[in-house]
Amino acid sequence: MIVDKIKKREPTAKRQENQVDIQVGKWLKCDKCKEILYKETVRANHSICPNCGAYFRMHINKRLESIIDKGTYQKFDLEIDTTNPLGLEDYPKKIKGLREKTGIQEAVSCGTGEINRRKSSHLCNG
Repeated sequence: MIVDKIKKREPTAKRQENQVDIQVGKWLKCDKCKEILYKETVRANHSICPNCGAYFRMHINKRLESIIDKGTYQKFDLEIDTTNPLGLEDYPKKIKGLREKTGIQEAVSCGTGEINRRKSSHLCNG
């Protein structure tokens, strides 16, 4: 066969190692302005893009930490179970997977706490 007679060429140019050290997981891309941002800069700015003001998603515990005085949040035990009123086929499987992934049982957290040492009556976040 003719393919057997073709010689493999050795690469003439040596591959250069990338000298830039960019750590994976340290950068975010803003969906609104498409800017690449350092994750710590966004966190320091309360999960708001410093360029365009767009909001990034924030875990509920981080949001409560940013609003409520430390150690004052008392969560209500509502014991509400999730239902599937539309009868969607994959819904129970999806809910189970999300609960395992996040460690959160419900979509909303309700309780009481203090903001700037003032007691609030009710707080709900989700």
